[in-house]
Amino acid sequence: MAPAASLLVACLAAAAYLPSAASLPPTDNESTNFGPSEAAARQNAFSIFNAIHSAMRQWGSSLHHNGMSLFLATVPAGVALYHGDSAPDPPPGPEWLAFEIEHAELFAHPRYERPPPPRHRTPPPPGARQHPLRLVHIEESQSPDPQPGHGYGYLHLYRTTAPLHLLYLDGTSAGKTATMGTLDTQDLLLRLNRSAPAEDDAGRARALCDDVVVPWGLHGLVRMEAGFEIIKCAGFLDGLEMISAQRRPVHRVLGQGEDNNNKGDRTRVERFEFIRAVAQRYRGIGAGRVVVDWSSMVSGLFYEVDLGEVDDDMPRLVGLTDEELRGIRGRVEEVVGARKGREGKAVVDWQGVVDLVVGRYADRIRDMAEAVGSLEEMQGEVDSLLNTYIDYAVEDEGYRESARRCAKHYTWSAVPGTQEDKLILTAIETVMLDICSTLFEVRRVVVEDPAEHRDALRQAREAVQGLMGRLRWTRWKECVGCGHNEVCFVPMWPFGDAPSHERPNCRNASTLEDGWRDNSYWHAF
Repeated sequence: MAPAASLLVACLAAAAYLPSAASLPPTDNESTNFGPSEAAARQNAFSIFNAIHSAMRQWGSSLHHNGMSLFLATVPAGVALYHGDSAPDPPPGPEWLAFEIEHAELFAHPRYERPPPPRHRTPPPPGARQHPLRLVHIEESQSPDPQPGHGYGYLHLYRTTAPLHLLYLDGTSAGKTATMGTLDTQDLLLRLNRSAPAEDDAGRARALCDDVVVPWGLHGLVRMEAGFEIIKCAGFLDGLEMISAQRRPVHRVLGQGEDNNNKGDRTRVERFEFIRAVAQRYRGIGAGRVVVDWSSMVSGLFYEVDLGEVDDDMPRLVGLTDEELRGIRGRVEEVVGARKGREGKAVVDWQGVVDLVVGRYADRIRDMAEAVGSLEEMQGEVDSLLNTYIDYAVEDEGYRESARRCAKHYTWSAVPGTQEDKLILTAIETVMLDICSTLFEVRRVVVEDPAEHRDALRQAREAVQGLMGRLRWTRWKECVGCGHNEVCFVPMWPFGDAPSHERPNCRNASTLEDGWRDNSYWHAF
């Protein structure tokens, strides 16, 4: 066994002594020998870590788009929300609310201008007021006034008057992909429906509201596409105050009649400004507008089930049996019942914990893997990371105790209060054990006995590169040096080209849509 592997095994054995949650009564699922397990949390540790890091963040949720996790979340009182509609009056619900003005503006257009659906997609039902996400071009009408509610679009502004209790579905859960897996937690897990049409989002919203949200005592769902949204269920104005409904210029669908160069330029700017607005939420929704209860996390990643290509960021729920799906769904319902109304009172801020880990290690690990040019530089980097955890006054064979201190540095004070907390702790410490054991092996090679390793620098780089491959942190895909007239573009449903998913890049208004139509990332699935 290689030294790094032996050190990792020793550290994993030591993990048995890490703090654990208070004994919790078994759930109904556990009593039938199916339930969340620490073994699954260790096996899927990197994906669990990344799910927490990316939650309610546009960037990570676009790259790790197949969400497997659900959380309770709250929108506090006093938050502004937006809705685009073909009528000035509040809709009855279920309906959609956006967090960004530009997102809602896309839907503030007349009902009669809805384009016909492609032949392979299911059209929205006749009563739906919210159209599938399509970019529109705003153009002042020169025609006589149409009938109110039929020929104009309206931008609604609402303010929350009380906390909205919601179920947050992570990843790109509003992406209407037929075979990619972005809808698995909704259609397969919550609805137990294996044949739901991807494009029937109005039907999906009604079913989720009728069968999940309302019976569980919640107000709606939080999802993400190119922008975060709320599906607000029946009683649309419960907890909301309508502030205004402003009539918009007459709209037409982008891409139609763009033979006029000036109009084409205007269209490109509008598209770009929408993406720019969404990109402002790459690192979070901002201003405390959504508060996630991290202790409520329920995830398919907590279960010993067939999730497919987890390590390739393409996990699916299609391999689960109906019994397994019902078991996980039952656990979600149990957690909602136990913690509803306590959103925002998480026992531990787990996203804050993983942010500290990524903040300390991400740039240094990448530097060690790609930029360090000499053995001395590598020695300096690894010492600066690890000396904190070494007690030079005592003998520590193989630095096993030092590695354990390193692995527990950000979690030693965490006291789990829920079963989910315990699983999250297991996952984070498993990731930290890998980081720390790898770095201590690098230290052994380049600091302790570099003379025994002719290719010490190469071996160190390869070890750190392997670590990067296991971690799959989305921070390493962020662009460097985009101008003020550019955005770092990553595919966000339904927009984007396949190469940009692997290598996000700087785009301006003129280059934004390069490859979207002839090499769409989303149409490849």
